[in-house]
Amino acid sequence: MRTTGFDRNIDEVTFTELRSLDCSYGFGKDWKTEKIPEIKEVFSILPHNKDIFIEVKTGEIIVPYLLQEIESQKVALDQITVISFYPEVIRRIKEHNIHIKCNLLIAFDYENIKTSKIEEIIKSIGADGLGAQNHKRFNNELIKMLRNFNKSVHVWTVNSKDDAEYYFKKGVDSITTNRPYFLRNHLKKMK
Repeated sequence: MRTTGFDRNIDEVTFTELRSLDCSYGFGKDWKTEKIPEIKEVFSILPHNKDIFIEVKTGEIIVPYLLQEIESQKVALDQITVISFYPEVIRRIKEHNIHIKCNLLIAFDYENIKTSKIEEIIKSIGADGLGAQNHKRFNNELIKMLRNFNKSVHVWTVNSKDDAEYYFKKGVDSITTNRPYFLRNHLKKMK
């Protein structure tokens, strides 16, 4: 709905139907020709010096298909990070191939989860890191725990200068934003 204005679940439509959708919804006329790509199309244009984060928004049913696509492409595994709110997605991927980076996603607004529980989950599923919601509960204790276990630390969605500075100073590995150009320029000034 957010990208196309089409209000249906993805599992209710064919790829042909998805491919026909206009992805300019809410983005303006410059995006009018954009279509939903297949993952192999995205891999085919991924520069060798760039990384890609693939968010799995479904349960583990998609894992075999995703793994097949990842393994059939000529993309270096160190360029790919799979992220998901579903621990079983990460567990299944890591059981199949430990070299595919996987990060657990946490949304504090929807889940009152303690740092000790996050640690337990990350260890049990073999996650390489955590992507956490920009939230007051994403604090020093959680970041320290992740660093103690050599896990990567990511935050989403950061749109203000103050929040970006806070996480930059905390040394997070990545910041997801809706304002990349604005924040990149601001953070460059801090170096």
